[in-house]
Amino acid sequence: MASVTRRPPTDRRQRRGEIERQLLDATERLMRDGASFTELSVDRLATEAGISRASFYVYFEDKGHLLRQLAGQVFGDLAEDASRWWGVAQRRNPDDIRGAMTALIASYRRHQPLLIALSEMAGYDPHVGATYRELLNDISGQLAQVIEAGQADGSIRRSLPGAATASALTWMVERVCQQNLPTRDATYEGELSAALTEIIWGALYAEELPQQRGPSHAERS
Repeated sequence: MASVTRRPPTDRRQRRGEIERQLLDATERLMRDGASFTELSVDRLATEAGISRASFYVYFEDKGHLLRQLAGQVFGDLAEDASRWWGVAQRRNPDDIRGAMTALIASYRRHQPLLIALSEMAGYDPHVGATYRELLNDISGQLAQVIEAGQADGSIRRSLPGAATASALTWMVERVCQQNLPTRDATYEGELSAALTEIIWGALYAEELPQQRGPSHAERS
């Protein structure tokens, strides 16, 4: 009996990654042409991506599973953009923040069709909603580590609650990009990058607030 050659696990993971990227590009092309994600059939997605329907179902259970996997690709790109600043946050250089925000906004713009689909489906598909929150919470967790490291070395003010600040900043950037970019032209991107840079700089690097003191003797009497 002839032996069956099995694909090594590393090759299978690489092939899956290639197919995910092909499907991400295909999905975003079709949505830029006016299709909505809910209207796209598996056949159409597979054809646009240059793969067979059978290959699609080797790696994905359905379109919801595909969307969750594609979300991981997109948010990986966003985290990579943010890391341009995270990796050098201790330098306290606003140009580092501005560069990261500019790259992140460009990625939001590039992946806008899929991010819109993800946001819409998160409202009625609990699995997609959970994936969306998990991905943003993961980015928030990475930012919290940056804040806490900066607080330890004195480059970020220590009065901030690290995790809560990271969550607020992460969701602020996500919401403003998600809500505003679809309706604004490219000239808005520079304004938004400048605004986010100012906000983040003011939140993390401003002088620490004076410690509150108890009431004076005169006030107590």
